[in-house]
Amino acid sequence: MLDPRAEPSEGFSEEKTEPFSQSEIEARFPGVGVEEPVIPTDPEAVPLDVLQVEDHHHKQGIRILVRPLTKLPGSRSVSPGSDNCQWLALRAEVATSDKPEHKVLAVTQTSKDIKFSVRIPGSAEEDLSRPPLWCELYYDPASDEVIFLNKSDVPILLGQISRSAVASTPPSERHVINPGFAKGLRPGTFRIKVRDIAVLDFRILEKRPVVIYEPPLSPVVPEDSPPSSPSFITTDQLNTSLKRALTPDEDVKRAKRRISDASEGPDDGVIMFFGPAEPLVFPLPNAREGKELASANGHALLDAEQGDMVAVPGVCELDQYQLTKRDPIASTALSAVFTASHSQVPNNIVTVKVLKTRVANPDNKPLVHERNVIRQADMWLRECQSQQDLQHESIVRYYGGDARFLSLYMEHIDAKDLTSPAHWRNKSNDEFTGTREDSIRILRDISNALSYLHSRKLVHNDIKPANILYSPERGAVLCDFGLTTLASSTPSGGGTPYYIPPEFIARKTRGPESDVWALGVTMLYTMRVIKFPDSRARRQHPKPLYWQIAQIHGQPASPYAYKQYGNGQPAVNQMRDWLAEIYEARERLTSKDRLERLVKDMLAPNPAHRITMDKIVRELSIEQAVAA
Repeated sequence: MLDPRAEPSEGFSEEKTEPFSQSEIEARFPGVGVEEPVIPTDPEAVPLDVLQVEDHHHKQGIRILVRPLTKLPGSRSVSPGSDNCQWLALRAEVATSDKPEHKVLAVTQTSKDIKFSVRIPGSAEEDLSRPPLWCELYYDPASDEVIFLNKSDVPILLGQISRSAVASTPPSERHVINPGFAKGLRPGTFRIKVRDIAVLDFRILEKRPVVIYEPPLSPVVPEDSPPSSPSFITTDQLNTSLKRALTPDEDVKRAKRRISDASEGPDDGVIMFFGPAEPLVFPLPNAREGKELASANGHALLDAEQGDMVAVPGVCELDQYQLTKRDPIASTALSAVFTASHSQVPNNIVTVKVLKTRVANPDNKPLVHERNVIRQADMWLRECQSQQDLQHESIVRYYGGDARFLSLYMEHIDAKDLTSPAHWRNKSNDEFTGTREDSIRILRDISNALSYLHSRKLVHNDIKPANILYSPERGAVLCDFGLTTLASSTPSGGGTPYYIPPEFIARKTRGPESDVWALGVTMLYTMRVIKFPDSRARRQHPKPLYWQIAQIHGQPASPYAYKQYGNGQPAVNQMRDWLAEIYEARERLTSKDRLERLVKDMLAPNPAHRITMDKIVRELSIEQAVAA
């Protein structure tokens, strides 16, 4: 979305954007169901972990094997993706003549699947043969781990079972998962019990490794070399003549993070030597070093370095692509944004946004990582669903996403956001550096984008300077739809505090009118009536103000919030102080000037009196026609 030559942004604006609560995410985006036939049972089946999973199964992206242990009429499997479940007949490690194969349900993770869910309807109280069950298995993009979430109304007993298939699981390997709680699971075989009834077994498989290719290597030719120098390079010269020469400090470490299985032979023009401690990798001349990055070791898109190409495997040809990492744009605790070349996107260049699941400072608190995986996965799903059908010239184009990495691929816009230092913001005084014509163009373009959005019964919920890209050539473009909701289901939290409307204090409500208010505050900044609002979050500011939106109504603070909030006063007091400054700035606007009058109407304290985006579009269109 930003210029590929741009330096990474300061990032504090995005950090201050509060996420939605988990309950709100669940209420707005329920899973899409995929109906399955009645599931057969096999009481004499061997344990799942002795079934042989072949290489071609791994290449299909299979992540979970499921086997019911009791007859479950009306049961079904549910997942946001499609065509991700199939019945497989697998052989045991030691097959028998009477039972050469065993039927299991194989679950594939495609680019659309952030989780796999199993829902079993409850039965009458006197009939305990059909216990209620609703569990979800979220895939962690940064590891082989799967997060088990109990969505049922009753506790679930989750036990890891061994190859011996003993009748009872050791207490150390049993976990009671209460309703609403989660548990991180490494690859292995597990059994679910509800009301002391064994319901089903499932086995988690390792993820398919991703190959990362480094840029092509070229020899460094000394300046005094004669033109007739040989075109080949000897093994003795290898370490001194290549730009990426192996050193104990850098390249051995680099090789370590890329090798998933030391037992595999060399490939892609690479000679590998395995010593007693660490493997050494010597790339051959004019080759590309290609190593598999094991899913348990990291996140391919985040761990790849600038210039590296990530070969993303797919379930089918349409699901695979190559992504070459280019320039960084921004990085925070919640996400990373960078430009890249995408093999299946027109014009090749895209902006990539990756939602992070790693927790930098878990503080040894329980379930921090598990909750973060679930929250980020649902945030990815929300952003994909809110953008996939939007087609407007002032809204950044969405190409698609990949659930396996929690990545989103969007149009690359050669423009800076309105907070960019040295472009649209004076870093010394935090004032907008554009002209009045720039302000009018920004209002016209973003009003058109919001009018289009509101006509589709959607609310952006995070309008602010950091989410508006602008250049005089392209105009203003709205981006970041991670908090977008239906107008009929407005959130009680989420967003950035300086752009929340006054009615939120009393009514706890938001909607299209809140987008109008937020754009009005943004326009005060572009007209230089106020300075960059987010600068008030800095502790060194003469009049610091920062609060958590969720705390206005006494909700717990987000774990990603800063430990010290503004001036230390209650959130509602700080918000009222800020609104007083906005009202004072509004009074300085004159109704004789069309731009100032429109902004003044956008900042009406009563949302019922606030101008709509559609009316602003009409007024600016008339003015533009008259001027023409």
